[in-house]
Amino acid sequence: MKFGMMMFVFALTGPAAFGGALAEDAKMAEADGVAAAKAALFEALTDYRPGVPANEELTARIDAAAARLEQAAGGPPDLRANLARLSGQWVSLFSSQGVVGEIEVSFMTRALPGGGHAGGKALSQVVLQELRPAERFYRNMMVMTAGDRNIPLLHVATAFTDVAEEAPNFLQVRFRRIEFLPGRADVTLEQLRTALALPEATPLAVNVPVDLSKPAATSEVTYLDNDLRINRGKTYVAILRKVH
Repeated sequence: MKFGMMMFVFALTGPAAFGGALAEDAKMAEADGVAAAKAALFEALTDYRPGVPANEELTARIDAAAARLEQAAGGPPDLRANLARLSGQWVSLFSSQGVVGEIEVSFMTRALPGGGHAGGKALSQVVLQELRPAERFYRNMMVMTAGDRNIPLLHVATAFTDVAEEAPNFLQVRFRRIEFLPGRADVTLEQLRTALALPEATPLAVNVPVDLSKPAATSEVTYLDNDLRINRGKTYVAILRKVH
């Protein structure tokens, strides 16, 4: 808004309307800044190839672009005031933890009785999350293949989730069930066990006792809008897009 026009608004409507015009300009500038920062983050993500580990330079570039978007938004969201935005199905676009790509089978099966000791590598192709915070529901699902025959499977982890009382942009997660499921109708449970290098008697699902005396796992939501979310932990940054 030009100086002459600003003076005209002030003379015509008084200081209250003049202040309102400035506030509106500030909001528009902030929205433009967020849009530009979001576009820059998506530009950085175009160099990432899911399934191929990101090198330090690319990870640092994506992390910096995410930080600029967080700053442009003016700070982290209050999740209690944004439950509708948070609720839905999300797909991981990037995680510095490398959750898309090769994963040790022994690491994946460590929670199963008899698991965590053997196996080769599984290939995680897509990571999906379903969040229904009003119902305290969280589900993480990895679409994978494993074994010499590339057996398709799903790794599903279901949890209780809450917004932390003392930090309204933190999600608390307590896992309650972990299971491996065939990823195709013709895959048998025996084939799935073989692909995961698990003993014959090993169950493919386990219920996790919820111990309220122990602290919940936490994930910090540092940015949230209608279709994009940034999560941070002690050593990772994750970018997720809402798909439903």
